[in-house]
Amino acid sequence: MTCEDVLASRLAVLRGIIRQGFRDAPGQVQGFITRVLRREDGALDGGPLYPETSVDDCLAAVRFGGYPSLAKAGYCLAHKPSMPFSEGVAGAFLHGVERQRERPATTQAQLAGDAMALLGISDGLRAVSRAYPTIESLKAAKTWLRRLLEQHGGSDTCLHRARLLACDLLDAQGRFGQQLAHADDLHVAALDLCLWRNWPDVLRNVRHPDLARRRELFKRLLTDPLPNEGELLHTASWLCGLDVLTDEIAAAAVPDANQVARILAATQGSFRRWRWEEKATRQGSMPARWLIDKEADIQAFLLAVFYPYFGDQLEDEQYLQGFGLRQGRFDFAITNVGLIVEVKVIRIPSDVNDLEAQIADDLSLYFKEANPFESMVVYIYDDRDRPEPEKYPAIRDALKRRSDRIVDVVIVRRPSMIPDRGQRQWSM
Repeated sequence: MTCEDVLASRLAVLRGIIRQGFRDAPGQVQGFITRVLRREDGALDGGPLYPETSVDDCLAAVRFGGYPSLAKAGYCLAHKPSMPFSEGVAGAFLHGVERQRERPATTQAQLAGDAMALLGISDGLRAVSRAYPTIESLKAAKTWLRRLLEQHGGSDTCLHRARLLACDLLDAQGRFGQQLAHADDLHVAALDLCLWRNWPDVLRNVRHPDLARRRELFKRLLTDPLPNEGELLHTASWLCGLDVLTDEIAAAAVPDANQVARILAATQGSFRRWRWEEKATRQGSMPARWLIDKEADIQAFLLAVFYPYFGDQLEDEQYLQGFGLRQGRFDFAITNVGLIVEVKVIRIPSDVNDLEAQIADDLSLYFKEANPFESMVVYIYDDRDRPEPEKYPAIRDALKRRSDRIVDVVIVRRPSMIPDRGQRQWSM
């Protein structure tokens, strides 16, 4: 059985557990599943994962269903940020929070121990605060929920990370930490990947485990015993974790434009051991000096960087079909990504002022209807004797605003061992 067969079989079983158990699951679990899993993900092996749900249905259930229904409503509010909800809907959710605040202490203690319910309510409050930040009762609702999160502990240690995320949704204090969990506890590691995938703006600075641990986690998600049929939270986390890791594998096998930009950005670190000998290390030979002095030198360097990734999909120094007397000539193109990589060199301070006009000219030539490319990454090599790295963000932002076709602008400084431009003399 191939790895693809093992993966497909495991996904089918996990999706089956979700379908079979969804209707009988508590409201907070249903809400979490709808938040982190796409309903149509299982359409090819047994139909949608769960029934269609709406914010109105969730809010109607809050009147009778207690905090599980309130948590489900919170997840539903935050589920589709591209579909705004009315202020009346926001008010109905906050009214449900107010009713929960009036419940007996025993009921609130139950809520305080339920990480998934707390996360759902926190998710809903964040969605409301983004859409209608001036609603009067919002501050009191956040204060109440923060107190439950901070003063009570949950009994399930596997879900502690969900509690930390719920806190960060309220005040962005970074309680979740800077590192995803690894495979020592498989349920925790899978949940971390699931949370990272679905709350990327809150967890944008959180690092993944190293490559060896990610491989171990992927292997265990494929081979360890499956969650039990009633463990829908763990099942949803496993599905989401597998999705994250297979996306990572796919990105490495078939890079996209953003992956190309990341490869280019990493070239700054490759200058760490750049060769520039003061004297030859072998009698009678010239000292090894890898001089980068002009655009052709940078193109040769980038060819060595790109070729192992893209092979025959890589084209360099080609003319594009043009009209009239002018034709665009790109530095590199990656045909299977539909991407052009344009190399620029800045040698003196005034070159920075010319960059925007040069890029505007390139855009007008490269993206005519007859040409097959869709996007561009700009690679700028800063060869100035006095670089100004504090200005790089402004340069990057100005160029990216020229066109949506510019995926990224990567700026690297020349290796520090290469002499200033006026001091480059070759001698034995």
